[in-house]
Amino acid sequence: MKNLTSGISFMLLTVFLFSIMNAGAKGFTGNYPIIEIVWARYLSQTIFTTLLFLPILKKIARTERIQVHLFRSSLLFGATIFMFSGFKYLTLVSTITIFQTGPLIVIIFSVIFLNEAVGVRRWASVAIGFFGTLFILKPGTDMFLLAGFFPVLAAICYAAYAVSTRHLGSDEDPRTNFFYSSLVGTVISSIILIPFFKPIAIIDVGLFSVLGILGGLGHFSFIIALRKSEASLLAPFTYFDLIFATILGIIFFHEYPDIYVYIGAFIIVGAGIYAWKRETM
Repeated sequence: MKNLTSGISFMLLTVFLFSIMNAGAKGFTGNYPIIEIVWARYLSQTIFTTLLFLPILKKIARTERIQVHLFRSSLLFGATIFMFSGFKYLTLVSTITIFQTGPLIVIIFSVIFLNEAVGVRRWASVAIGFFGTLFILKPGTDMFLLAGFFPVLAAICYAAYAVSTRHLGSDEDPRTNFFYSSLVGTVISSIILIPFFKPIAIIDVGLFSVLGILGGLGHFSFIIALRKSEASLLAPFTYFDLIFATILGIIFFHEYPDIYVYIGAFIIVGAGIYAWKRETM
């Protein structure tokens, strides 16, 4: 029981740290290109990760499955750039809510790529969850948001990342996954950034660094949470992200979600929790 409580505490800390990072990234979208924000996030996270694991860096960098790490890290990079693009055009909570369809997409990919068996009820939860996104995207109305597909693409990339991580298996050190995710994201974003680079204000250098540190601490907290308790028991607590996003959106961006966002969030979270319960039964 003590380990479960500790695991939940670290999972909530993880979600909170990522929520602060996301709010910070959104704050930069009005002044810098998206790719530059992504680059700054990954670069500072890589520096933080290297310093954090310096005594054991050679050990965690050693892997026999480098191709898989490159592939999954590229997917996580894609999820990040699509997510940050969503922050530019959508409210913080709308972006996060749509992104929460990721666990439902994992179900689809698990069937296609891992040959996992999925029953009718879990398929129904997937359909219902995507129905919930329609309340946020509002197709067929003047408020239809094409930008809403950015977090959808982010969710697809993240789901593929999650499935590829499953493919790696539990024998791979999670710190190795963390290290390569940071490093590959830095390399890819550095290459893409070249024609889009905008000089960074001195004060923003420090703030950009905070983004990476928050991301690094979030990943590290997540690793600890998984060591304290099973992932299946911690999964529902990721939905606290919606609460944090709502509060941060109101405080920093004066974003007040409309009734459709609340309805969509209720449907998506409900479908996600139902799918989780079916998986753990």
